[in-house]
Amino acid sequence: MELNVLFVEDDQDDLRQISEIIETTITKNNLTVKINSINDFESGIKEANNPHIRYDLIVTDTYKGEHKSKDAAALQIVKDYRKGKFCPIIVCSSGEKPAELETTAFVNWADKGVTGDIDKKVHDILEIGLPQIIRSLNDEINSSAGNFLWSFLEKNWADLNKDQTLKKPVLERLIKKRTAIQIGDIEAGYSARINRHALEYYIYPSFEHNYRSLGDIIQNKENDDDFRVILTPHCHLYMHEGQSKPRADYVLSVKTIEAEKVLGKQIETADINKLKLWARSPAQTKGKPDGRHWYLPSFMNIPHLFCDFLQVESLSYEIVESNYKSIATLAQPYAEALQQSFTGFYSNVGIPEIETTSIENLLRKAKEE
Repeated sequence: MELNVLFVEDDQDDLRQISEIIETTITKNNLTVKINSINDFESGIKEANNPHIRYDLIVTDTYKGEHKSKDAAALQIVKDYRKGKFCPIIVCSSGEKPAELETTAFVNWADKGVTGDIDKKVHDILEIGLPQIIRSLNDEINSSAGNFLWSFLEKNWADLNKDQTLKKPVLERLIKKRTAIQIGDIEAGYSARINRHALEYYIYPSFEHNYRSLGDIIQNKENDDDFRVILTPHCHLYMHEGQSKPRADYVLSVKTIEAEKVLGKQIETADINKLKLWARSPAQTKGKPDGRHWYLPSFMNIPHLFCDFLQVESLSYEIVESNYKSIATLAQPYAEALQQSFTGFYSNVGIPEIETTSIENLLRKAKEE
């Protein structure tokens, strides 16, 4: 994999020396690199915002000395990238760190006066792996979308568009959906993944939109222990343009219980097979009646929980909006699996057991034969 790096530095000696440091550090991480070195800050800012070039890492010096009033040149690059693009950034200088620069996992500060500090910060960014992931993701999007366009749409365009229905918005949604599913569930030559990590259960945080949906995990603003999952289908909660509330006046929610309280002393003797049973849909917790629990794995501020189908409550839409905040949303197919388990639990029909004398002849017949 080759990373594309932008390096902005107004000192010619530092430009050469630090370029070599960046290249050496990246190659030591089993990657190749293409460095665009620029010794003019105005040109650097312009290049960083070039919509036709995608950088995987930006390293930039700050102004100093007589340019003190322009120390925010590097900060402008950081600010521009926070508006929507993503690229890890390392800001470096032999002077003091600008007070306005807020360092994070993806925005780092390196002191040029400290030997090895720049290559350490470059290594740390590569260790996190985000430059490689973003580069790989963009390549996968190009590959998946391109493959779909050439191998399917091109061959079937006449049939698909014979009624002129594939207008631009529809075509865009079609390509986005296909590409998202492919890069999300299919990996280099393998079929859809069977096993997933806990964080893959959730869209976390929930998408920012003006409506609730099936599988939304909500938390009471006043009671941190009050987690619920919305069971009302999307179509009843969707907010159409111009509406201030959805068609549903009430939202059906299922309450949750901390997993430890549901399982009790079973946890003390549990093994991996027991864990798998508890994580099934529905969970096999030995809670009565069977199938009443559905497992939610722990992630971030969501503890290990079980939805309890015997504790279902309908809340007015106004109460949900005012008293609850969205934490996450169950991803596919978990939201649908929860809905199916819930409806299955309440659609069970119990029937009396048949008298064995009524079927004994089946055994006799089999033995005689």
